[in-house]
Amino acid sequence: RRWGGSRSRIHSRSPLRLLIVLAAMYLHGCKQTPATPPTTSDEDSSGSTDDGEMKKKKGNRAMGKKKFPKAKKYYTKAIKIDPENSTYRLNRAIANASLELWKDAEADAASAVELGEPPSAKGFYQLARARLKCGKLDEAEETLNSGLEAYPEEAAMLQLRKDVDRHRAAREAKERRAAEAVAEAKARAAASPDGGAAAAKALLERARGAYGDSPEECLKLCASAREAATVQDTDEAKREEINACSLQGKTALRLKQFEGACEAFARAAELQEAVYSMEKVEEREALANAYNNWGIALKNSGKMSQAIEALNRSYATATNHDDQVATTQVAQVLQNLAQCLVAQDKMKDARKMYARALEVGQRLHGPEHASHGLNHMGIARCLRKEGRLPDAIRAYTAAYEMWQGKDPEGCLAGMPEGPNKERLLP
Repeated sequence: RRWGGSRSRIHSRSPLRLLIVLAAMYLHGCKQTPATPPTTSDEDSSGSTDDGEMKKKKGNRAMGKKKFPKAKKYYTKAIKIDPENSTYRLNRAIANASLELWKDAEADAASAVELGEPPSAKGFYQLARARLKCGKLDEAEETLNSGLEAYPEEAAMLQLRKDVDRHRAAREAKERRAAEAVAEAKARAAASPDGGAAAAKALLERARGAYGDSPEECLKLCASAREAATVQDTDEAKREEINACSLQGKTALRLKQFEGACEAFARAAELQEAVYSMEKVEEREALANAYNNWGIALKNSGKMSQAIEALNRSYATATNHDDQVATTQVAQVLQNLAQCLVAQDKMKDARKMYARALEVGQRLHGPEHASHGLNHMGIARCLRKEGRLPDAIRAYTAAYEMWQGKDPEGCLAGMPEGPNKERLLP
């Protein structure tokens, strides 16, 4: 009975104890669970070529059982033993392709082709296929041409040639449609008293339709819409150019073309400063959003100082220079500022931003909203970097308690920075 009572007390406290242990492990750099005990072959590994071959064979067996993550792990171990072995790289490229990790597959296949003496047909095939899956049609075709020059009868590459040709035809068809849309819009502009504004609006309608399935076509249509809008020097034309810049920046961010996104959002903010009235709340919020997006693009370009400047402008605009203003937009801008400061290793300043974002969120949503957990996590990471481990554990605990018992889908819905289907697409 006494043992049973003690056991009950242990179990009643186990979640908190487990949390403290996990947080302590995280703070000391142990972010992963301890590895399983090594097998005899791992313990006796001498780093010889034979060890690499053993890991490769284990990877091959895992591939045969369709255990692709396990196969990748073994191929990675083989590569660590013999980094110059092209076969190990190629096998990991195939494992990555099976997992649809196309960027990783491309990197491994490129190494396999570079290290091969001579490069194998499979290496050329895997590299061309991965590049095609990554949307790099020209590079895929170039790789395929090199492969077929070396292996003109290789059936897999001949079949892939048909896929490349289909993608080429589809892209050319999209380009023709885009060119026709531009010509149609210009003709409409010439016949319309609204001129450039009407042309830009028509092109934007096409661009919005292309955004989901054809982001590259969307970018071209946005560029044409911006060009059409500049024909007229009117507020209406400038507003259409603002819309075109905003969509162009959003699309460029999606494609990770950060320099292009910076240019588009900077132009949108410049035009909004000239056209919008700060007395209108919706226009002030739109300008704040443009500065915020510009800051995000600059951050992703690695230009942290400029990003912080743009985000400070966003904050000043969103609050109308009143720190008592509390909106979701303000909280998001503060979080973005904190992330930039973390990148600059300014942990104390970043922590203040996270704390301010938390305060704004609590004023908006009350003390128990799921989104507060993100700010608690940000604060904890800053405290950890500052060496304040007990305080960091308390902050991690606050995040855990915030999310404990809440519905996962509800948590994600309440967090604007949470993952969504579009972000998880390759």
